[in-house]
Amino acid sequence: MWSWFVDALRQHAELAIFLTMALGFFIGRIGVKGIVLGSVTGTLLAGVLIGQLNITIPDLVKTVAFIGFLFALGFKVGPQFFAGLKKTGIPQVIISVVGCVIGLLVAWGMAVLMGYGPGWGAGLLAGGLTQSAVIGVATDAINGSTTIPADMKQTYVNQIPVGYAVCYLFGTAAAAYFLSQLAWRFLGSKSLVDDSRALEKELGTSFDPDDAPAYRRLERRTYRITAGSELAGTAVKDFEALAASRGRRIFLHRYRHGDTVAFTTPDTVLQAGDVVTVTANHADFIRGEMTAAGTEVDDPQLLDYDIETLDVAITRKEADGLTPSQLAEHAEARDLFITKIMRAGIEMPLGRNTPIRVGDTVTVQGPRELVERAVPKVGEPLRTSDETDFSFVGLGIFLGGLIGIPTIAIAGADIGLTTSGGALIMGLIFGWLRSKHPTWGRFPPAAEWLMNTGGLCLFVGITGITAGPNFISGLKQEGVSLLLAGLVVTLVPMFFTLALGKLIYKWPSPINLGVTAGTFTTTASIGAITDAAKSQVPVLGYTVPYAIGNTLLTIWGTIIVALLS
Repeated sequence: MWSWFVDALRQHAELAIFLTMALGFFIGRIGVKGIVLGSVTGTLLAGVLIGQLNITIPDLVKTVAFIGFLFALGFKVGPQFFAGLKKTGIPQVIISVVGCVIGLLVAWGMAVLMGYGPGWGAGLLAGGLTQSAVIGVATDAINGSTTIPADMKQTYVNQIPVGYAVCYLFGTAAAAYFLSQLAWRFLGSKSLVDDSRALEKELGTSFDPDDAPAYRRLERRTYRITAGSELAGTAVKDFEALAASRGRRIFLHRYRHGDTVAFTTPDTVLQAGDVVTVTANHADFIRGEMTAAGTEVDDPQLLDYDIETLDVAITRKEADGLTPSQLAEHAEARDLFITKIMRAGIEMPLGRNTPIRVGDTVTVQGPRELVERAVPKVGEPLRTSDETDFSFVGLGIFLGGLIGIPTIAIAGADIGLTTSGGALIMGLIFGWLRSKHPTWGRFPPAAEWLMNTGGLCLFVGITGITAGPNFISGLKQEGVSLLLAGLVVTLVPMFFTLALGKLIYKWPSPINLGVTAGTFTTTASIGAITDAAKSQVPVLGYTVPYAIGNTLLTIWGTIIVALLS
């Protein structure tokens, strides 16, 4: 039975690939104290396990998977990459670039010190800086090198996943623990939680614990205006302005006067006995904010109007940098609520003073006619659709591959982007173009995830299968030294980045930690940081450096091979 199973996998390698993916995602869910292995590492380990059966898989399969992954990655972070090049993001870009360069130099220095060649060196860089994409870029660089002997290329390629696995497992855990538990003390902070709360107050996201979830939970109720109340004889715009001066967003949209039902305008004057719809946060209702205006009544007919919740891509320059409270000052947006801000696939902390950036996806909610009228002022609506414009995606990958083919001779080595690196660059450009013109090139999140995470896991799974027969011997050969070298590569650049952020830009600890986590693309770390901070504000420093780090650290895969060849 066992021999039949092994023969089936050897004769039908496609089955081995899908078995690797299934096992890998299962293994990736295993975690200790909130830190999980992740699907990429899990799939690599599953591939190594199945690779012990000596299964041969054509290189073309993993090449296609990897080039698709890099395009999807670039597409995802493209808007933030280019947004970071503007004046407001320059400080984070500078620190991120410096951090990435220091990371490369530390990895190169440790590789030279330990006597590593391009294989172990690339694995050290990939795992120590927790950038899985380096595996593929370095593999392409080794296979395309004219200075590496042909009979050594496969040996070096097989060393990369071994080095990555050892350094990544310990590097991820070390980075998450260091940034969430130790780094803020290194920065001189007495309490990460207190620092985060102070920033929350600046952003307008600070609420009592019982009210925090209510900020995003909108309700619409009906009230009968009582004689002598604040609302009786008052214009709608004046009452809404009074609420805003008290730090509340309360909007009056529809009202009944006698037998007449009509929509309010800013100049509508409401009288005692009128029934009006009130839109506000749940917290405002339970705090009794409306008791001074009237008595709550049940009027389903008055509330019978369409409410639309719509995702909007922010594309207009006029909206860049505006906050929800500033947007609310516009007449067209007076009855619209922002319920979510997504930046580079990450949800941002939402508050009255949280700045919105071009490239963000913002979820707005309000009466349908107002939503449809207001959205064009700030961006383009993103209607729900499962279709992918593959002519756009395919053209991007093709053009990226073409620009990655040329090489430049530097110090006797041919250095180029490679087709995969070119796909990353073109992904950045196409993602940015998509943010500017959301009607171009539809690439739904599910399809993007499949090409991004699915493509990377497919690639590393096949890499693990190919390297499997030599994995154990390689681990025995360099395991301990790799572990120690990997920890140095992980932690030393972080010290520099944190110090520069504090000394040069004097960032608050939560932002500084977010910038460092983003620079070295440590997704596990940002989760650990926000948990330790009991706040989402560190994410504000994460997105721009994450876009820069993903791009530069991936390109370093080619550079480290050239430096060690």
